[in-house]
Amino acid sequence: MKVLAGYIVTGRWQAILVTTVCGVLAFMLPPVSSLLNYLAAASVALVTLHIGKAQGLQVLAISSLLTLLFYQLAGVQAAVIVVTLVMLWLPCWLTAAVLQQTGSLGHALKAVALFGVCLLLLLYTFFGDPAPWWLELLHKFETQLKEAGFNLQELTDEQVLQSIAALMSGVVLASLVLGITASVLLGRWWQSVLVHPGGFRDEFYQLRLGLPAGLLTLGIMLLTRVLQGTASELATQMALILLVPYALTGLAVVHYLVRRARRKGAILAAVYILLAFVPQATLLLAGGGLLDTWVDFRRRFGGSVDNTE
Repeated sequence: MKVLAGYIVTGRWQAILVTTVCGVLAFMLPPVSSLLNYLAAASVALVTLHIGKAQGLQVLAISSLLTLLFYQLAGVQAAVIVVTLVMLWLPCWLTAAVLQQTGSLGHALKAVALFGVCLLLLLYTFFGDPAPWWLELLHKFETQLKEAGFNLQELTDEQVLQSIAALMSGVVLASLVLGITASVLLGRWWQSVLVHPGGFRDEFYQLRLGLPAGLLTLGIMLLTRVLQGTASELATQMALILLVPYALTGLAVVHYLVRRARRKGAILAAVYILLAFVPQATLLLAGGGLLDTWVDFRRRFGGSVDNTE
């Protein structure tokens, strides 16, 4: 990975080549298309962080045009790549620009969470409640399952489907925020490997989002219990998006405390296995990250840590 990062920052056209090739291969290799798109976005983030915002924007613009040209020649609708550019590559550049400008990982994560919330509000403003649309898709998926011989009664109950449909937009946008964040973090790690080995680790260990963000997130979570109907569903989805940075904060707390305890391997492996197979563990981790706003687990249990947010 260090070799790839070094090649990307060698020059503008090298970065454009890597970004464009990843975008093209994402079309040719569907099983790993998401991974390749995240890699392309991380390349844009690295250029933005390591060289500058203007250079990162140039790489983004030229790579986007070249990738669009390939899709057109391949006979694929431009909308497919435009969605990727607008929803992943461009937000990655914007988030990396915030990080490059402020030098604060916390500010960058808050920016990308705000982006996700704004998308959700725009969706409801211009298209109304998307739950019926999601419910229609879920019914089609249910039909496909039955045709394939699966009859998961507890998952195809109408009330369950309606509950899932009511939150699907928030879940999708939370996943998008996580993907953008992952690309920017990869770009930041690449930069650290090139100029300051170990710097990303220390920056990640110190990740905190600050009191205002914590109060806002907690307030929206409380609104989910007070409001009713569509308003409650909207607040719940906003909370899901805002909790994504806190899941990473919780992960930072775990990494820091495990490092202080000098027991890296087994504990961290258990944590990641739990996160992979028990979805509720992610919410628990996010709750711990939010609670850290007031408790400061790293200072209380792990010794001194810089708290500049």
